[in-house]
Amino acid sequence: MADEKYTIPENPQYKIADIRKLKDTDPASATETFNPVFEPILESVDYLNKHKAALDTAGKVPESQLPALGGHIAQAEAPGNTNLLWIDTANGNIIKFYDSVAKSWKPAAAVWS
Repeated sequence: MADEKYTIPENPQYKIADIRKLKDTDPASATETFNPVFEPILESVDYLNKHKAALDTAGKVPESQLPALGGHIAQAEAPGNTNLLWIDTANGNIIKFYDSVAKSWKPAAAVWS
């Protein structure tokens, strides 16, 4: 008879906060003691392994795995990545965005409330 394997759900529900600490006086039952502990741990590890970013040869997350707006960068020259917000340190730390229609970097308008 083949060993039974843990089934990892496609979208695991994390219940790690519900696991009580085992005591030395607990009976050693796979069904009642160990499996309820191991299953959420294995689900979490499996989920994280499936959803982690793969690093390129330089140890960075490739641009293709970043969201459409990948954050911001502060430097004096315009970045090559037009998905970033650019803090133009050469011109008073002005925040700029890339206008894909005009094909140029433009200052982001300040909004005050």
